Amino acid sequence: MEAFHVVATHPQLLPSLGDAMSQYDVFGNFSRAITPNGVPSPHVTWEPSQQDIFDAMSDRNLDEEPRAVVPDEETARHMAADAARSSLRPALGDRVDELCDGELTESIYYTLFPNFHPWAAYNRIVYRFRPYGNDHRRSIMECMFLSPFTGERPPAAPIHWLTDDEDWTAAPELGMLARVFNQDVYNLPQVQLGLEAMTRPGVMFADYQETKPRHMHALLDEWVER
Repeated sequence: MEAFHVVATHPQLLPSLGDAMSQYDVFGNFSRAITPNGVPSPHVTWEPSQQDIFDAMSDRNLDEEPRAVVPDEETARHMAADAARSSLRPALGDRVDELCDGELTESIYYTLFPNFHPWAAYNRIVYRFRPYGNDHRRSIMECMFLSPFTGERPPAAPIHWLTDDEDWTAAPELGMLARVFNQDVYNLPQVQLGLEAMTRPGVMFADYQETKPRHMHALLDEWVER
């Protein structure tokens, strides 16, 4: 999990995602990435308007009307943060006014070794990856949305398992994330073939932008050697 792949795999996000401006940190058996949202990527060669940025953040399709219009003197980033405050207010009350825009808009995602990936602040996304038997070409990917609530805890949502041949959009409860996953998995067969065709020992990772996978493999080597 890192932002290094966004420029090639998720180009629709570039007007609103500072992919190359991500910060990476490692702490013992977990790592963290912080990617700013509501700002254009350094890879973008044109200057997006605040409406362009908001449209990218809200996954607007080309044939759709904007989800909302960004007023003059307003920024997409602040507008998105205010929308998040409104959605959290029933659960958190006036404490949401103490939250900065960054806590409500940034992509802050952790990796807890070896396979747990919670997103931080008030993002609902949580990932978990598990082995699929002894098949090194397959794994079980779980995506969970965790939401704050008031009063009695609601029942957990039923698990929706997708088969090998099902498209991610067969799970509409994932929202825009389903189409993002489709872009990700399109790369996987080529990545697997590349790994199996390698003649050099080990995988070469970028010094900084791939800090998280570099850290994960360092921990894996350490645990395997124990």
